[in-house]
Amino acid sequence: MASIVFLSIIMLSVAVALYSRRGHAHQDSRDFFVASGQFGGLLVFVLAVGETYSIGSILGFPAAAYGQGTSFVLWFLGYIVLAYPLGYFVNPLIWQAGRRCGALTIADLFRVHFASPALERIVVVNAILFLLPFGELQFAGLLNVLEEFHWNVPPLMLTGGAAIVTFAWLMLSGIRAPAYVSIIKDSLVVIAVILVGVAAVRTMGGLHAPPAGLPGHDRLGTQDQIYAMSTILLQAMGFCVAPQTVAFLFTARSGRTVRRNQIVMPLYMLMFPFLYLVAVYARVVGLPLPSANAVFMASAHALLPGWAVGIVAAACALSALVILAGTCLTLGPLVSHNLLHGLSDNQQRRGAQFVIALYLVFSIVAASHLSGLMVALTSMYYLGVSQMVPGMAAVIWRRTPVPAAIGAGLVVGGAVAVVLFLAGVRPGGLNAGLVGLLVNLATITVAQGLARMRTARA
Repeated sequence: MASIVFLSIIMLSVAVALYSRRGHAHQDSRDFFVASGQFGGLLVFVLAVGETYSIGSILGFPAAAYGQGTSFVLWFLGYIVLAYPLGYFVNPLIWQAGRRCGALTIADLFRVHFASPALERIVVVNAILFLLPFGELQFAGLLNVLEEFHWNVPPLMLTGGAAIVTFAWLMLSGIRAPAYVSIIKDSLVVIAVILVGVAAVRTMGGLHAPPAGLPGHDRLGTQDQIYAMSTILLQAMGFCVAPQTVAFLFTARSGRTVRRNQIVMPLYMLMFPFLYLVAVYARVVGLPLPSANAVFMASAHALLPGWAVGIVAAACALSALVILAGTCLTLGPLVSHNLLHGLSDNQQRRGAQFVIALYLVFSIVAASHLSGLMVALTSMYYLGVSQMVPGMAAVIWRRTPVPAAIGAGLVVGGAVAVVLFLAGVRPGGLNAGLVGLLVNLATITVAQGLARMRTARA
């Protein structure tokens, strides 16, 4: 029964993607990538919060809470709590900058505002490098979900089938497909998380044994507190300037739509208490787990009837595929639109589709053979994207520092952050990414001062 429900929902998603094509069968590149900036509040809302309701959150949050305890919960929720009010002020300004620059991608903002194709290419390379592991991460999570069905199907066929579904969505109607599917996905995620969470509470309420809590932690030292606070700050800023977040903002009809959505986005955090309770349940009953990442699905399998397990699995699968589709639509135009200048509108769209196909194949291979490398790159994601904060600040507040200074800051700050992270060094207890960002700002200041000196001498 679970398999039938699961496959029916996946087929429904394809039908919804086909429906989203209605009235948009002949798309130009702007419509394919950002829906010509026509999305209203609901579609922008479900796109923009996709990262919060990703498969990484649904599976990863209870897994980390199960293994690390409440200290992880406070850190994870802390950066999301900060990101939403920060986005209330910043995101409408990014949208306005996008309209002013006629932007399809984050790199367009830098090229147009700074009149620098070289800076555009630096931003593209930075974005591509740190977005690469997202595809593998979605496939890895998807395989964890599908393990519950015990199908006698090779993992390569499962990931290949998922890639075909994602590619079909995008070929049907570009960004419109994952936006429409996200409505189904978010509805199912809410149902799934509440079903498992409530079932976990009811089961624990009937136990006579005293509940065993999650792992406890001693009072954090000063260095640990500094690291936690600097990580929350860094990731909240990075969340707002991430390439896929910026691209989703460009789909909005107005800046008011963007700001209004930021007010209600915290409602999505209602799922995390339920996910936390699932982790508590798994530990209380001593649920046998093949790995920590199986906490949520193993709990669902133990607590729910077959049809409900099918709904839960479909919600997780659609979460992975929607994020995968969004990543594809971010990477495709960065190559065909920003790196390969001179292409016609149709060539840009076709070129992006080719890049998307290559990326899906790469992600499948990475899920099979490069998972260790991809995990390392995922850990460095916010170290890299946060280095775009100074440049984005200059764009949205219409400042015009020398493009070479912004580029130098981005490269030097990113390199410092990555080196410190790989070496396991935390200067003063700070997150390596925040240290890199401070170096980034210092590099921009020095480079800008040198440029002014050269101008004065001339």
